[in-house]
Amino acid sequence: MKVTVLGGGSTYTPELIKGFIDISSVVMLDEVVLYDIPESSEKLNKVFTLAKRMVEKYGVSIRLKKTFEISDALMDAEYVIFQFRPGFLEGRYRDESIPLKFNLIGQETTGMGGFAAALRAFPIIEKYVDAVARHSNATVINFTNPSGHITEFVLNYLKFERFIGLCNVPINIIRSIADLVGCEMEDIFLKYYGLNHLSFVERVYVKDEDYTQKILGRIDFSPANISLEDFPRWLIDSIGLFPNPYLKYYLFRESALNKMKKKNKTRAEEVMEIEKQLLDIYEDAQDIPDELSKRGGSLYSTAAAHLIRDLKSGYGKVHIVNVRNEGAISNLPDDYVLEIPCYIKGAKPMPISLGKGDEFALAYIHTLKMYERLTIEAYMKKSKKRAIKAILAHPLGPGAEKARELLDTILEENRGWITLNDDF
Repeated sequence: MKVTVLGGGSTYTPELIKGFIDISSVVMLDEVVLYDIPESSEKLNKVFTLAKRMVEKYGVSIRLKKTFEISDALMDAEYVIFQFRPGFLEGRYRDESIPLKFNLIGQETTGMGGFAAALRAFPIIEKYVDAVARHSNATVINFTNPSGHITEFVLNYLKFERFIGLCNVPINIIRSIADLVGCEMEDIFLKYYGLNHLSFVERVYVKDEDYTQKILGRIDFSPANISLEDFPRWLIDSIGLFPNPYLKYYLFRESALNKMKKKNKTRAEEVMEIEKQLLDIYEDAQDIPDELSKRGGSLYSTAAAHLIRDLKSGYGKVHIVNVRNEGAISNLPDDYVLEIPCYIKGAKPMPISLGKGDEFALAYIHTLKMYERLTIEAYMKKSKKRAIKAILAHPLGPGAEKARELLDTILEENRGWITLNDDF
């Protein structure tokens, strides 16, 4: 089996390689190809060299290859992982800093930062999806952010079916529950649904026993390293759901914004410094260094590697991934791309029927899904007017007084990455 990683020069890649090493005997993983663009050649070289040392250390027979040729990277691949960052970390810096100038949440995957990130990503995603279709029959597993928004674009607009959106938040929530209960992660099933970075846990089952109140009623329960300050007990009791950590930007906008304003650096600037340190460490490292934990993305490699393992082997495991609803949440449209539990069987994810979604959760899901689709249409029609509608529809966007100025600033600061042609 051949697996290709687009964005192979990422500092996350060594963790991904470790995940591949762990599953290599189960799925007979023969070859891993790291692809990147020439601008990232220095990073790719350092990451590739560390990856080779790791393969040698663990004594597995995986052939490693690096390339800048997309056709070579994709030819005969069975699985392709998207983990590239459109606009690089400089783009992330703009996504976090521009909204702050307008007194808005500055975050890379949601709000107006996520809006800009999506518009930068769509043309690159479109190019790479076309390349995958031309050069292989591979299934794509997408980590490129905003992951759910991109999956909506690919499945419902590009009509490319072999595409699964993935995030590490669900697996971290499951791990937190397993640690609390003292069970295996495989013993846990969640009624979990929503959009990527906008999801909710409604029910918790441990070995088929309903543990919802035992878990959500715990005053010390803080899954995925979420601070209890983010979601106080009165809030959880009121809504009867445990929200995705990114919901803090919606539910506590003022306090989240104030925290961002008080920081001397954006998270993007912090990550730039961490990246430099990691690449220096990678030159001599023999394995994943502890410093990688500063980069974030806990259990990222586990989520990806185990999904590939189960898609390939047909073990029939449950994974929470981004796919079309197809009746999983009965009171949401079938074509909504949602983050939901799926039974992995026959090399594809099969959404599990969860019944109705909670009205509070649905209010957010409907609103943000319409925002997602307006943003996609703005890209496809190259339309500023559609972009304005998307900005105004988003709960973390500005009012009409600032919408045009914000859009003009985003377009100017992302010149060469985002093109919208019509005028107001």
